[in-house]
Amino acid sequence: MDSASVTSKHQITIPAKVRRSLNLHKGDRLAFEAGSDGAYVIRKVGNKKSDGAAVPYLGKRPKSLSADAMAAAIGEGAVASWKRRQA
Repeated sequence: MDSASVTSKHQITIPAKVRRSLNLHKGDRLAFEAGSDGAYVIRKVGNKKSDGAAVPYLGKRPKSLSADAMAAAIGEGAVASWKRRQA
């Protein structure tokens, strides 16, 4: 039988064997269902997808920047920040 301890923040670490059995990954959600005998059943809750319902409200995505463009933007931002502090 696998077990876990509750921390002072009421958190537990799920044993590796149980995580593998439930195919759990970061961000997955669990449901706790109380049985009539006082035992709890833990189930993995499926993540619901929006099927793209929000896409019309998001607008066009900006193009990715090259490493050179990012470096230039960072430099410009640093100079602008420095000038604001000097004023």
